[in-house]
Amino acid sequence: MRVLLAGILAVAALPVPAIEDVLTRIDPQRSLAEFKVSLRMPIPAEGRFGSVNGELRQLPEFRHSVHVVLDARELKMSGPPWIQRVTDSPQFLDSARYPVIEYRSVAFPSQVLISGGEISGTLTIRGIIREVMFTISPSSCRQPGRNCPILAHGRLNRHEFGMSAYRWGLRDEVQFAFQLKFVDE
Repeated sequence: MRVLLAGILAVAALPVPAIEDVLTRIDPQRSLAEFKVSLRMPIPAEGRFGSVNGELRQLPEFRHSVHVVLDARELKMSGPPWIQRVTDSPQFLDSARYPVIEYRSVAFPSQVLISGGEISGTLTIRGIIREVMFTISPSSCRQPGRNCPILAHGRLNRHEFGMSAYRWGLRDEVQFAFQLKFVDE
């Protein structure tokens, strides 16, 4: 009996494996992140980040979370050069002082990656953290992120992130769009 009890105690003392395991990393070269600002004039103001970094974590009970990191200094805006200057300026993204844009979702059901739906989480821009909702589009394949990209988009009010300058030329809405693919392992 003492041997059995000692064996049970020895097993109970073993380290417990981590609950979260990284499912996969986002492929920075095959993924896209786009940024769109609505101007008050008929000029396109869309941009693309140089790379997308982050990971998708598998959680217990068929749930996931996503963490996406963008370098604001790598955002390249289309259109006239002044659009790039305004976007990078201290009054807007302030990319020199706040180079990291980051999104961390709360746990969401795995099925959302296939059937689509909304995921919420926190978005950090200019060091300001706000809750933001992103919509995942229904997948066009059985293994989203591997055989086809995961498509997501979201809208936010720029004033909530301290970007209140340039009211004469910019509307309040800012849009993000993602096409996420995973690293082949």
